[in-house]
Amino acid sequence: MDFRELVKVGAHFGHVKARLNPKMQPYIWGIKNNVHLIDVSKTAFLAQRAAKFLEETAASGKPILFVGTKKAAKELIFSIATSLDMPYVNHRWIGGTISNNSQVKKSVTKLLHLEDVLERTEKFPLYTKKELNVFGKIVDRLNKNVGGIRNLRWPLGAIVLVDAVKEFSALKEASAAGIPVVGIVDTNGDPSLVNYVIPANDDSVRSIKLILDYLAAAVEKGKKAPAAKKIDANVAVNKPKEKELVVEVEEVEIPVVASFTDED
Repeated sequence: MDFRELVKVGAHFGHVKARLNPKMQPYIWGIKNNVHLIDVSKTAFLAQRAAKFLEETAASGKPILFVGTKKAAKELIFSIATSLDMPYVNHRWIGGTISNNSQVKKSVTKLLHLEDVLERTEKFPLYTKKELNVFGKIVDRLNKNVGGIRNLRWPLGAIVLVDAVKEFSALKEASAAGIPVVGIVDTNGDPSLVNYVIPANDDSVRSIKLILDYLAAAVEKGKKAPAAKKIDANVAVNKPKEKELVVEVEEVEIPVVASFTDED
């Protein structure tokens, strides 16, 4: 990564002095107009180090979870993760996604089940339009919350996140579980829980895109390595078999399903 490209996209702009996290001091180059400037030579070096790690992780066949729920990052996270066929979270981090993943798996299974119900109903009407409308709203809500991790496999090889402050819950869970984290950390963030710190402006779309594209290229290279193991996404969740789905559709109780909610 060329540090001049980082300067061009404004990756060197941090926050105002008052918002500095003292732990980010080693990555600061100076101050201009009361704003901390990040040392992009360190950013470039550390991004290369992180990219090498992600390449090796992808080559091992382990999944890499991309996390970024802030406005400047969510669309980039979606497009990059889907292009790599990797799991992602870009709406909001559900507490327990890592520490209590059995509960998250239940939500994913419910999502898959309701999607199957809606698909089958197109051919064989089983519910009223009102009931189907309720199902549709639940599916939309679940897709926002867990749609990106429907094919999440364990163990996770790494997590790539944007903004250590915004994604502190994800960072804390990953750290507790011993999952390596690659993180874009601005001058207001705490880098202590991030294994591969990339100090950079995490509020600029251009800055985030440049760094994520660079990391994504490394992941893609790793996936194509001869030693890379193929990941079968279909075994990520205990997806019901064909016959089981038919039984579940017949036995589903409308009041119970309709009352199920996941917070936005």
